Amino acid sequence: MIETLYKTDRPEKGKSECYVLVLTTRPGSGDRVYSFMEEHGRWDGAVGRFLYEVNQIVTEEELTYENALALYNAAKRNRLNQGFVHSFAAGCFRKKPDGNRPFEFELATA
Repeated sequence: MIETLYKTDRPEKGKSECYVLVLTTRPGSGDRVYSFMEEHGRWDGAVGRFLYEVNQIVTEEELTYENALALYNAAKRNRLNQGFVHSFAAGCFRKKPDGNRPFEFELATA
């Protein structure tokens, strides 16, 4: 699962500040061990280009889906509170961003 959060509902690639949240299985784990990563994308005027910096990465040996999802949702809540309320997710079927819909947090099920 990959989701990008912006403050604007009309982000410009390579210009608009964003946070990218990634929740994925660890290779070779047979979908039993997960990892979570948060990246911050921003324009850096000093170097004249858009940069991504990893803010957080968790790749513990036994990170379960439930624990990884809790990290994902906590990071998402934190960014929402900072004004990054427009979400764009990979594999989305919408033709345009839907910034008016409230966020719904995914629940882990066994």
